Amino acid sequence: MRHSRLHSASCFVLSLGVLGYGSGTICAQSAPPTTRTPAKAPATEATAAGRAVVIERSPVIFRDPAKYQVNLHLEPVRKLTLAATVDGVVASVLTQVGDEIEPQAEAVRLDGRDSQLKLQRAQAALKAAKADLDAAKEKPAAEARVQVAETDLEIAELAQTRTVIRSPLKGLVTSILVIEGEFVHAGQPLATVIDPSEFFVEIPIDGKTQKAGESIEVKIEEANVPAKLAAVLPLSLQFDPLRDLFQSPATGRVVLQNTSGKWRAGQTVYSPMIPRFPVAEVPSAAIVNAEQGGRKVQVIREGFVRDIPVQMLGQVGADHLFVSGRFGVTDELIAKTSETLLDGARVTSRDPKAAGTPANTPKPAQPAASGNSF
Repeated sequence: MRHSRLHSASCFVLSLGVLGYGSGTICAQSAPPTTRTPAKAPATEATAAGRAVVIERSPVIFRDPAKYQVNLHLEPVRKLTLAATVDGVVASVLTQVGDEIEPQAEAVRLDGRDSQLKLQRAQAALKAAKADLDAAKEKPAAEARVQVAETDLEIAELAQTRTVIRSPLKGLVTSILVIEGEFVHAGQPLATVIDPSEFFVEIPIDGKTQKAGESIEVKIEEANVPAKLAAVLPLSLQFDPLRDLFQSPATGRVVLQNTSGKWRAGQTVYSPMIPRFPVAEVPSAAIVNAEQGGRKVQVIREGFVRDIPVQMLGQVGADHLFVSGRFGVTDELIAKTSETLLDGARVTSRDPKAAGTPANTPKPAQPAASGNSF
């Protein structure tokens, strides 16, 4: 599954015109191909025009990040679907999408004329049963008829209350699924209510180092937000491809308090374990601190040194890492160099056989555009 890594130490002409310096030729003998541990760079030779620089480089073999993509978003911890409890016709919708609703507030009312008539009939039957009890000679039988009438009344009252759909949750109405005049069946969804005070999202985490109850930082759109790791769960199927990049991935349920009302359901969440750019396996020694913060690697792209900011992923053995960055198909990774190389420096390969002969000083390169070319 692992690709062999071929490093070479080559001689270059290094043009520093883009950096405000003079041009210089550099040369070194070729080094044999190596595997994971790069061969020791050969000694460099100073030239009349400047310092000699040896660059060990290898092709960047990267993986398509589309394999690992999962869309993550905030979801409410408490979400309730209001449903019809009886068959009937929607008489009125008493709330709208976006409304705040209080506990036990009416949301939808069904046509209750049939249940109202049954309620009135049960009330009349109870009144008659009580009248019969007063005139009855056989009290036990009359008392039983009163009890039956009282039970029928309770059933009628319950049926009447079922025509009014109330929200048991204080929250926000996010959907209305019926219109007035529509016939609905018992159990049919009518509306959705969420509690916007608390959200959750399930993201991939390191199952070895991260524990339930710890504080964790998640990125919601452009903001880094503190949250709580409520639970560590087995890796879900949607994250399974990440086993290629990490040794012990797991699923973390992250809970975010929203007492300020800043966040809303559906906002995008980003995970540092889900790469957004091509993934490459690189030597640990090739990763350095970036001036603007974070980490970077350097590549040779179309003859120029380029700094590539990278996202750190999983460890591969003792001396390699998976990283994600804006790599190009022709990039050559700079695994090691005998001199510090600045972004934008131009390098030109020189035949090492010509190392002992005077070299023509190359013309200074035209200034390259600042930053990375993608």
